[in-house]
Amino acid sequence: MGTKFSAKKIFSQWVVDFLSYNRTEQKGIFVLCIILFLVILANVVIPGERVYPQDDFSAFEKEVRAFETAWQKAEDSITSARLKKFRSYTNHYRIVPYDTTYAREKKVKDEVVIELNAADTFDLQRLRGIGSSFARRIVSYRKRLGGFNDKRQLLEVFGMDNARYQGLVEHVWVNEDSVHPVDLNNVLFKELLKHPYFPFEITKAIMVYRQKNKRFKTLEELKQIEGINDSIFKKIEIYLIIRP
Repeated sequence: MGTKFSAKKIFSQWVVDFLSYNRTEQKGIFVLCIILFLVILANVVIPGERVYPQDDFSAFEKEVRAFETAWQKAEDSITSARLKKFRSYTNHYRIVPYDTTYAREKKVKDEVVIELNAADTFDLQRLRGIGSSFARRIVSYRKRLGGFNDKRQLLEVFGMDNARYQGLVEHVWVNEDSVHPVDLNNVLFKELLKHPYFPFEITKAIMVYRQKNKRFKTLEELKQIEGINDSIFKKIEIYLIIRP
């Protein structure tokens, strides 16, 4: 009996120690309960997610449709104007596919054959690999020469390489009768010096010989001038003549 009574007494004392509150603690518990109550009440009264009313655009549907219609008409008008302008441009300039044009030009360049001494710069540009700049060089060199005597002389034009020459050699020919020789007994020093085949030393030697001997009787006399061998004589004789 004593043991049971003692256990009961201990339990009662434990309850009193842990569950009994003084006045200050009781006030604190009371205030805490009030706060908890207010929090619960706030969750019930105030909704957790605010619901916003949806905008009503029904009053503006007519204006929106009118704007969309006007916008579409404007786009159609711009597209139509651009298409009309493009067609006008293509009709004016007769635009054709690039490959067709290239094929036609290639065929023309493959078929053309021109005479070098009669061709102008536009004729020369019909040759493959010859543009406006190169055509002017050829004409200028031809003028200095007095005419081409051999189409291989094209290789003497500045910038002409063997590959370019081989591409056009089959499409040119030379009329040797078109060469314009100069009168050896009347040509001036400056005029002869302009010729590609008469450098300063040879030109000077020719003028000295002519002054000393009054005139050249035959072209063969040129071989007596220092610097003029058989190879050079053969090269220049076509461009010289002795008039009576």
